[in-house]
Amino acid sequence: MAAAVQAVLIETVTELATIGICVVNGCSLTGLSRSVYYKITRGYLHYQPVTDPIPQRQRHQPAALSEQERAEVVEVLTSEEYETLSVDQAYWRVFDAGKVSCSSATFHRTARAERLTGERRKVRRGAHSAIPVAFASRPNQLWSWDATELCGGVDGQQRYQLMLVLDVYSRDPMAWSIEPSVTADAAKTMFAEAFGRLGVPDTVHADRGSAMRSNALTGLFAAFEISASFSRPRVSDDNPFSESMFKTLKYDQSCPDQFDNIDHARAWTATFLHTYAHEHCHSGIGHYHPAAVYDGTVNHDIAHRQAHLDAAYQAHPERFRHPPTAPTVKPTGINHRPKKTHHLSQPG
Repeated sequence: MAAAVQAVLIETVTELATIGICVVNGCSLTGLSRSVYYKITRGYLHYQPVTDPIPQRQRHQPAALSEQERAEVVEVLTSEEYETLSVDQAYWRVFDAGKVSCSSATFHRTARAERLTGERRKVRRGAHSAIPVAFASRPNQLWSWDATELCGGVDGQQRYQLMLVLDVYSRDPMAWSIEPSVTADAAKTMFAEAFGRLGVPDTVHADRGSAMRSNALTGLFAAFEISASFSRPRVSDDNPFSESMFKTLKYDQSCPDQFDNIDHARAWTATFLHTYAHEHCHSGIGHYHPAAVYDGTVNHDIAHRQAHLDAAYQAHPERFRHPPTAPTVKPTGINHRPKKTHHLSQPG
């Protein structure tokens, strides 16, 4: 396109804009490329790059942490108390303790800069049915359970079975039992004791193991009017909450490769589950403790975090795009997908 013609078209689009026709429509009417219009009218063609540009990482960022604050983050991550935890777990624990005031993203960014990220856990080597759908928006609405194998004995050849029941909404362990094998009677006893202590859930979800589908257990659920939900055959992700819990348990730094005996396995599991319920900052529930979500004291924790965030915002408002809000606990479920609200870019 000749420069003279281009200049006329640019002038025409500019005049159209003054009478209320937007640049997009003006360019469409005249056949002028919108990018060319903006380049010329905004002076992009006259841009001259600097000879010695300053890299972005070396530029002064007014909202960045001070050197002292960065040192505090590094000290936390390298301390004996938090060095075996993931960066995510370390952040929420020190945040609740009031030791840091930065955001989770800043905490992770500082950890990456200091090469303190990566896998910190132990590394282990070595259908046509209807899709089950179960919803959980409060405690005792949906429980999930499964069994996993633990190794034991002097030679590591003995096998123990850990049966574990979780409240899906809070991720709080409801009941557990370690036996030489998974049996219907053992599962029935475990659930009966849990019902007596904690009440009765609306639904219990499990895979299709023989104990899960046994008459003894399904009869117990029927007596309490509990709905039974089952995973599809040969589908590995229909019981994600129990599977995720077992991985968390087995990859814990303190988990032995093999237990001395079944009593050792029971003692360690009791300690782990108590710590998990009362100290673990679970990412699926806003990094709050499962026990707090189950018993309702999480509302106090949310208020505590919000007060901490408000104080951080008042001290350094330039570090935030908008006032920060504490995370909340959201509904979840088995194969449950929250409905998304779609908004039009322009009014219809």
